[in-house]
Amino acid sequence: MKKSELNLDVLKDSLKTLKECYNDYSAEKDRKIKDYIKDSCIKRFEYTYETSKKIMNKFLKKEYDKTEKDLTINNIFREMYGLDLIRDFESWADYREKRNFTSHEYNEKYTDSIIDIIPEFIGDVEYLINHLDGVLKDE
Repeated sequence: MKKSELNLDVLKDSLKTLKECYNDYSAEKDRKIKDYIKDSCIKRFEYTYETSKKIMNKFLKKEYDKTEKDLTINNIFREMYGLDLIRDFESWADYREKRNFTSHEYNEKYTDSIIDIIPEFIGDVEYLINHLDGVLKDE
């Protein structure tokens, strides 16, 4: 696969804005403003998760000739884990579950559970980017 066929810039940009937002959230002292920032963090988590999933899907299709039928979300995570392109299948399954919470019901319990996993998610997306970059540069 040529590097131009899988552009990671959108994922890198979405991760950058998530990190900035989370840093603002962590530093904010005013509870009301912190709640507004939390909402923004969750939206950025959603976008970064969806972008990550699309990149993984595209990579597996182009590099390994996988089809849509092959690429259920769990299969995407299994394949990427098997290729050492993500650190942990279970973490990505948890991110999917958290993302689904935001689609169906938006309440304080769910938002807190998402905010709590954002630092780990950031590290996992950085791992994905770094390892995909390495694979793409080797080709």
